[in-house]
Amino acid sequence: MAIRFSLYYHSKENGEYLQKIINTSRQGMLVDTQSLANLPARVNSGTDVVFLEYQEDDAKLDRWIEKTAADPKSPSIFLFLHEITTNSLWKALRLGVKECFSFPIRVEEFQEALDRLPTPDASLEVAETTRVVSFLGSKGGVGNTFIATNVAHLLAQEQKGQVLLLDLDLRYGQVIYFYDVQPKYTVIDVIENFERLDKAYLQSLFHSYDKYLSILPAPSRLEEAEAVSGEHFEKVLRYLKNTRLFSWILLDCCHQMDEVTLKALELSDDILLVTNPSIPALSNAKKLLELLHLLDLGGVRSEVILNSWQKRGDLGEAEVVGFLGREITSKITFDPQQVGRCINEGRPMGEIAPRHTVCQELRTIAGRLLGDEAKNAGSGLKWIKRLVGKS
Repeated sequence: MAIRFSLYYHSKENGEYLQKIINTSRQGMLVDTQSLANLPARVNSGTDVVFLEYQEDDAKLDRWIEKTAADPKSPSIFLFLHEITTNSLWKALRLGVKECFSFPIRVEEFQEALDRLPTPDASLEVAETTRVVSFLGSKGGVGNTFIATNVAHLLAQEQKGQVLLLDLDLRYGQVIYFYDVQPKYTVIDVIENFERLDKAYLQSLFHSYDKYLSILPAPSRLEEAEAVSGEHFEKVLRYLKNTRLFSWILLDCCHQMDEVTLKALELSDDILLVTNPSIPALSNAKKLLELLHLLDLGGVRSEVILNSWQKRGDLGEAEVVGFLGREITSKITFDPQQVGRCINEGRPMGEIAPRHTVCQELRTIAGRLLGDEAKNAGSGLKWIKRLVGKS
């Protein structure tokens, strides 16, 4: 989740430097920046951290820090000092300051300070609704995780609400490798601590990839996967929906129809079936479409995504549609070099190749998940303008 900063500086140069430090962190979001001369009596209620360029021998500033830090409802206070000494640290501690920094600030050091902060709760934005979307691969290797991770990232980039990506391939989940992250907690920690969960504690178990995208990985060990039942998952997912912390919860499902995957499909608003133009994958996709029909999931919307598509491939689109008995909603172009680079570097396509054809096709899927906003008359132009830049 985003950590919102209000920045107050003495010199414009230092203000710009501190703003850069905030923006380079994973969660930092600047909501206000002003000169120290304009320091308000009360801090913006939407602020989680006040970052001050500290001035020595300023009794008025010291009183402000002490008074603000003493109020439990006030945000945490970070100080930027020209030099950190034993005396300055003791003084900051007495005043109630949370963290102290001096030039140059290491990005890793600043991130560690953010990770030590208590998780915000009451000040969090609440989503009007939470939309649950399951990405279901017809078999292993069709690109289900690639599509789920990239759509999650592109959806988060729209900044229309918080996105949670949950890895439901409990035995062999690989979501973390597509983002090159090493989260501290997994879905097992959420299940084991379910009775103690509240919004603040729940958020501390998620890995924040950026301001709008959080990740909950699959278990780190094979034997832990056996401890997750359909009942466990249903409790967690219903709780997540009730908290309304997220506008979208994306589920990267296992292609095997175990009880957790079936429960995910049952609780979804959308099911995106991913396949590729090979006979084994299409055969499985047809079986899964028949199963979805038999399950009679009511208002759940489903669509078919054809990955690794080649116009001059062995199977034409008409043949694929005829075999499945279902229209193809989206096609993702076959480009093993660019897709392989994206996977091996652990970076979403939207970061390393935002104008690439594959990224545009993935962006279209994310656009549909935006709902009514993506149906506006100008939405198509909006995507194009973002790709080519403003004129």
